Amino acid sequence: MARIEEKIAEIADPALRQAIAEEVKALKKNKQFGLVFETHSPEVVPMPRVQVKRDATVAKKTGKLTEVWQVVRVQGDTAELIRDGLDGKPVHDTAPIDSLLVVRRMAEPIFPALQPVASVLNGPADAPHHLLIEADNYHALQLLNYAYAGKVDCIYIDPPYNTGARDWKYNNDYVDSADQWRHSKWLTFMEKRLQLAKRLLNPETGVLIVTIDEHEVHHLGCLLSELFPDFYRQMVTIVVNPKGVTQGRFSRVEEYALFCFANGSFVKGLTDDLLTTENPGGGGSKNPRWKGLLRSGTNARRQDRHKMFFPVLIDADRTAIVGAGDFLPVDQTPDLEAKIDGCYAAWPIRTDGSFGNWGVGPSSLRLLIEKGYVSLGGFDEKRKTWGISYLSKKLQKQIETGAIQILEFNRIQNVVTVEYAEARERQIKSVWHRSTHDAGAYGADVLKAVFGEGRKFSFPKSIYAVRDALAAVVRDKPNALVADFFAGSGTTLNAVNLLNATDGGQRQCILVTNNEVSEEEARDMAAEGFRPGDSVWVETGICRSITWPRNKFTILGKRDDGTVLTGEYQTGLIASKEKNRNVRQLGFAEGSAMTLPQRKQLAALIPTLPQSKLEAKAPWFLDEDLPVSVLWDVNQAEAWLDELADADHLTDVYVVTTETRLFTALSKKIKEMLGPMIVDEEEKRPMSAGFPANLDYFKLDFLEPSAVALGRQFEGILPILWMMAGSRGTCPQAPENGYSHLHWLIPDANPFAVLMRETRFREFLAKLAARPDLTHVFLVTNSDRAFHDMKADLPDHLTVTQLYKSYLDNFKINIK
Repeated sequence: MARIEEKIAEIADPALRQAIAEEVKALKKNKQFGLVFETHSPEVVPMPRVQVKRDATVAKKTGKLTEVWQVVRVQGDTAELIRDGLDGKPVHDTAPIDSLLVVRRMAEPIFPALQPVASVLNGPADAPHHLLIEADNYHALQLLNYAYAGKVDCIYIDPPYNTGARDWKYNNDYVDSADQWRHSKWLTFMEKRLQLAKRLLNPETGVLIVTIDEHEVHHLGCLLSELFPDFYRQMVTIVVNPKGVTQGRFSRVEEYALFCFANGSFVKGLTDDLLTTENPGGGGSKNPRWKGLLRSGTNARRQDRHKMFFPVLIDADRTAIVGAGDFLPVDQTPDLEAKIDGCYAAWPIRTDGSFGNWGVGPSSLRLLIEKGYVSLGGFDEKRKTWGISYLSKKLQKQIETGAIQILEFNRIQNVVTVEYAEARERQIKSVWHRSTHDAGAYGADVLKAVFGEGRKFSFPKSIYAVRDALAAVVRDKPNALVADFFAGSGTTLNAVNLLNATDGGQRQCILVTNNEVSEEEARDMAAEGFRPGDSVWVETGICRSITWPRNKFTILGKRDDGTVLTGEYQTGLIASKEKNRNVRQLGFAEGSAMTLPQRKQLAALIPTLPQSKLEAKAPWFLDEDLPVSVLWDVNQAEAWLDELADADHLTDVYVVTTETRLFTALSKKIKEMLGPMIVDEEEKRPMSAGFPANLDYFKLDFLEPSAVALGRQFEGILPILWMMAGSRGTCPQAPENGYSHLHWLIPDANPFAVLMRETRFREFLAKLAARPDLTHVFLVTNSDRAFHDMKADLPDHLTVTQLYKSYLDNFKINIK
């Protein structure tokens, strides 16, 4: 529009210029550019703890929340009410006070406080406490902006999807598919909250993540483009239901996560790109397993392969292998103490002290030494020789193909450092397909493991889908602040705790959710005579019955009745473990007598054995790319065992023979030769172990500004001050006689201090000198000059705030 107005200004004819300018002005009133939607009336929020008094705006508990009245007079237990009628004439009414609720429109200023409800302490005393705030999220966001504006590293939200299934409310009324304004109501609802959320984010490195499905994904994308024009936006597709939901056409399996990145925020790569189905590195292992040079198993004695008995030359000063001598004839005994060409000599000595042989000949070993493919281990005093390992033929081939990368050649130790290429950090892709993201198996079933067969919650997110989304942007921020103001069942905090337990981080999470009950629960309770605000109603709400107990139970690893949680978490960490190979006898026939069709029938029972690769007369099956080997002809066992010597990749070995004693002897040799497998497996964390974390549960309350200004509401504001100072240490609890008699408050367990009486500043200053751990100071004074004078005397490292002025000014001004 600015370009159009510039062009209008260039029109020479004044009358034409004026006429066009008027038309454009009218057009601007009627046409919006970008995302266009009907902006709805402000939401109205009930405030059940606020007293009904004269001039208050109220609604009837049994009526619509949007049908508001003004209180004209209060007489005893009755209030006289007035409102505008449809014809513009005033409508009068009276109602019992206990049937009314004070309400606030979102355009009106509120003065929030936090009322402690419960806490769970299971973590270090110096760790930041997680927060759960029971509130309408709009007002909670106003509160959080006072404490955390510009400090949040990541906001993750899972808002209502607006599917038309009555899964959310606008002005206390369910929005369903029959509501012709449901899309514009949803956009109005989201716009107001996202505007506040943006102020919470760190402007340099903050990231917003919003999950959504196909019903509003495009509208949301346009809205984010308007609200976050300076952020880089990207959408990730996540397979959350592999079975699919059939809707008459395609079967939907996915949801979406829209990421908005501040300019300084980036995605942290992982060994898993969350899409590729196979990892050549072996499930996340970075380091290939080097093979021991000393031969074991069959043909492992010196006399079995006498030309493989030779010295390996070692420069002990460099701890490097520098060469290999020629083989020593069987009739000669080596001097284990003697040097050769000034180098120490390592001979193949077996664990029982007898002479053995190396797995590679002298000439081949020299070539490997030149390439740096031979590594020196420690000296064995008992055997008087060194441990030596090398890169097997399979690993050498993988270096040639690029599957393994050489990271470094250490010229002093004469050895390379290698790593699986696919196990290195890879950029996460924009389509995620992992079984752990299944919302049924790892969302609903995780909740079932937490609660048993009791309370249910519709459509919880997979804890691992949330963890992976968060980890992508805060993995390298161990002290990140994460917020979720559509907390639902509390999956986000559960995921943050799992991430912290996995990498030792101390990320802090803030959850916000209302305490709504489902439509069915509300109907049932109303039929029994209960109303909103009754204790039964409150205890049935989502925050009290799902969000709080879920995170309390998962932190402690047990429920309130003492029963422990029995499931396991997948940590995402890969650990190498020894595991026995599967060596089995197939004793129903002699393999050498089996025809090719019979061998194929047998192969059909072994998943890793392809029928197409079998041959009729082959004495065995062995493939360097497959984890299975089969010995068909036991008469060829010795030759087969020689081939197995370099087959570290095998997991399953089968011997087809009716001779049980022969198989037993072969099995022993196979296991001795190959040893156990080194398998990379994901580490699990028992749910019963809980998490070393602390969590405080608050309910949002509202204060009268006049009482705040007089210092009579300190108890309600104190948790906010504690939050501003990092939520460290147990939140102070008000003493029985309150705080009115105190000159200052300097809690032992918290890094903040409050001066209540400015006349005591000098004494207060002396007290602060004994607390170098303090980070925040709050000064109660109405005088700006006094505040600045006192602040000038405080150490520069302290964050200093003027109470109650900053609090009152913030909520008078920042109403949207």
